[in-house]
Amino acid sequence: MQYQIRPFELNDAFTVSQWASTAEDTEALDTEIEFPLTPAQVAAWFYQTSDAFILTKGDVPVAYGEVLEDEVENDVEIQHLIVDPALRSTGVGQELVEKLCQFIAISRTYNEVWLRIRRGNIAAHKCAIRSSFTEIPEASGERFLWLKKSI
Repeated sequence: MQYQIRPFELNDAFTVSQWASTAEDTEALDTEIEFPLTPAQVAAWFYQTSDAFILTKGDVPVAYGEVLEDEVENDVEIQHLIVDPALRSTGVGQELVEKLCQFIAISRTYNEVWLRIRRGNIAAHKCAIRSSFTEIPEASGERFLWLKKSI
């Protein structure tokens, strides 16, 4: 069975919030949010982004991610990636990132996409590298790594 992305719907917010099952999961997503992640916080992300998606396997949601066009920087970013804990380290995150990059390549005019991950988030870093992102040290800071990929 193939993975597909579909637009996020507000009734997905509860499921996505449950995937941040630890304080570390929540901190990796957004340093401004405290554990536990709530459906209202997930819904707020949806309202603040350009596009939000659910990765599904069949009809079952397995991961969430967003595409954000940054008008100030004139670029596009992938953010708030989260995978069902039962499926982490199985390639689901990489599948989501690749599908989001395909969406951007088809629907936007950007030649590259950015991804910000929290320092110490080893799983996200490995996923980004496997998805052909390159770390940009001059853009990275103390708390976050910035990576980009040509599309």
